[in-house]
Amino acid sequence: MKTMLYDLRRDEKTFKFIAERQPDYVVADYPDLLLRYLREQHSQTQPTLFPPTLLPGLQRRTTAIVTLVLAVLVVVFLWKGIFGGAFVSSDSLSSESFRPYLEQVSKRGEFPLWVPYIFSGMPGYGALLVTGDRWWDLVSAVVFGVAKAIGTVFGSDTARIGFWYVLYGVGVFVLLRRKDHVPLVALLGSIAAVFSTFVIVWVMIGHLTKPVALAMFPWILLGLESLRERWNPAHALLLVVAVHVLIESTHLQMVFYGVCTFGLYLLFELISRLLRRESVLGVVRAGLVLGLAAALSFGMAADRYLTTLEYTPYSTRGTAPIKFKLNPDSVQQQKLDGNDYEYATNWSFSPEEMITFLIPNYFGFGKMDYRGPLTGGRSTKIMAYWGQMPFTDAANYMGIIVLVLAIVGAWLYRRDVFVQFLVVLGVFALLLSFGKTMPLLYDLFYYHLPLFNKFRAPSMALAMLQFAVPILAAYGVRGIGEQRSDRLVRWLFIGAAAWLVLGFVVPAVIETSYQQSVQQSQQVAQYAPEVKAAIARFVFNEMRSDWMSGGFVLLLGVGLLWVWQRRKLPPHWALLGLIAVVTFDLWRVGYRPMEVAKGNAVSRTFQQYDYVDFLRRDTTAFRIADFGALPVPNASAYYGLENIHGYHSAKLRIYQDLMDEAGNGGGSVIMNPFLWNLLGVKYILSDRQMFEQSEPVFRSSTGTLVYANPSALPRAFFVRHAARARDGEILSRLRAGNFDPRDTVFLEGTLPSGIVPPDSTATVELVERSFHWQRYR
Repeated sequence: MKTMLYDLRRDEKTFKFIAERQPDYVVADYPDLLLRYLREQHSQTQPTLFPPTLLPGLQRRTTAIVTLVLAVLVVVFLWKGIFGGAFVSSDSLSSESFRPYLEQVSKRGEFPLWVPYIFSGMPGYGALLVTGDRWWDLVSAVVFGVAKAIGTVFGSDTARIGFWYVLYGVGVFVLLRRKDHVPLVALLGSIAAVFSTFVIVWVMIGHLTKPVALAMFPWILLGLESLRERWNPAHALLLVVAVHVLIESTHLQMVFYGVCTFGLYLLFELISRLLRRESVLGVVRAGLVLGLAAALSFGMAADRYLTTLEYTPYSTRGTAPIKFKLNPDSVQQQKLDGNDYEYATNWSFSPEEMITFLIPNYFGFGKMDYRGPLTGGRSTKIMAYWGQMPFTDAANYMGIIVLVLAIVGAWLYRRDVFVQFLVVLGVFALLLSFGKTMPLLYDLFYYHLPLFNKFRAPSMALAMLQFAVPILAAYGVRGIGEQRSDRLVRWLFIGAAAWLVLGFVVPAVIETSYQQSVQQSQQVAQYAPEVKAAIARFVFNEMRSDWMSGGFVLLLGVGLLWVWQRRKLPPHWALLGLIAVVTFDLWRVGYRPMEVAKGNAVSRTFQQYDYVDFLRRDTTAFRIADFGALPVPNASAYYGLENIHGYHSAKLRIYQDLMDEAGNGGGSVIMNPFLWNLLGVKYILSDRQMFEQSEPVFRSSTGTLVYANPSALPRAFFVRHAARARDGEILSRLRAGNFDPRDTVFLEGTLPSGIVPPDSTATVELVERSFHWQRYR
């Protein structure tokens, strides 16, 4: 029989004929199609609680309608950021700092390989700090060009990022539709995915490459699903484009999480077929096309990533701090070819913080609106988080209804391979996110997986959980709709009511101990007693209110499910009501960290300050040392001022070692005057008085003080002697400043032979320079 038939996937009528008469053949070779066929037959003979489409008569336009709905929701939610100003974020403003530099480089026909304006100069392209015109990458030019065009039309970079959120939501919707979910259930899952709290918060805090990367997750899975079923050139092209956009997002940590996601998917599909003794050809085909797509995508981005790989061994992400080399006893928990363990795990999630999945304010949430005695009744944003991380902008809240529905979906469809994959993906993400707080999985990756120790902030792994949970929630709604009895929903309703009652009882019992814990936390303990007490009261009241609000929302959502299952409400209205409740729940939490500056944030931040005009009058080559005078850490680049400070997570390791061991500024700034001189710091900027016995050479109308450093050394000069010393000794001498740099230079390597000391007439002069070269005579 098998030899007589061709591929049944191409002929639906023939497939149904064979399925009715030769089911054994179909079970052996087409189990996925048989399952879909049986579901169709079941739905024709059994009453259903699901509407057949989004709106009657619009079946063919469902995806277009959902795209429009998601676009409207994203625009409305981000309205203030698109039309009212811009989000207050140092990260996004810091990236804007390099725009004038990129314009100048482009005019000169150069590529931005080196940025001279932060940390005394550092690689720009290799550090993924800036990029130039990569005209040859047509795929990126088209896809990213669409996003850029949308931002241009709206006159807002927030609108550009909004495009990626819409694309992400549409991807989740199409993926769920492929898994046979009705449109309204798929819409619920897509909305829950887009507005999952920390996902939507990315745009508010300037993490603008993460939405680009996450937007590709559902599309890549969709391509793998399609190719697993049958070969299709269009689906293969979709996979190549999606993988390339993921790689071009330039967020390598999110790319790694994508590799984990797609790898787990293929692994589950492969194992399930081996266990059922089914053909694995489809899975192998999908895996091979994914590998080919990754190879092609990396090839198209090779200029960027080969440069990054070349730079990595010299960066803070490729080499551990020198202190571990100088002190062998401290190397026990370190890998010397990447981030040190403490730095890499600073932002670790913790098991106790899982309570924020239900009560986002339990650990203070993050940025919160405060109005009370500390501000005289005025509303202001404060950092209310008091958990074990240094700080955070928001809780990893995915929606209390969404989470409950996800648990229900995971249980009801526990035999579904795709659901099993999503559950394992979520557990994997959660364990990995714990980092140092429960290092069962993290340490295995940190110590044994190549390149993993280049990543930091383990809590970022929760992006995989935030991708899986909304999809599982759609399965939960579908599972409830397919239940013949309302027993499950009754128990859910009882549980929701109990949770609400606990919201009234538990906070009253733990009030004193809770507020004491807040006051003793690392974030609050530094304040005066009356301030600590006020913050503790505020955080407690917000937690209690949040618990009760979430309880009411959960009760309302489960109530809708109950009346829907008992057919007291038409399916359309029930599901639309549930979508409205989920949206309200996520929006009420997602709005909290939103901080929008009125007007144009860029023009307001990068004003033409009078102290900048003063510094620009000096036409010599010099550097500045900024101590909080500039509006954002990298603003010196905007004004063309070379700063010995700045902000970037992958600066040169040798420079960070200099700051750590000889800077006398805790590793974040250089406070050592000897280094100021050696680095050619001619001016010191501060927003407060720094030197009692030295008057500033310029006082700005903004309060900025500019001090002159007459001891600054020129960019190049001759020395009389050279000596060899170990790196630790060199740093000690730099810290102590106990030698004359005009007389002696210290080298780590072997001294070259035949060095002739210069005579008194020898001079060197900088006569010309560009961003990438300097000419002396």
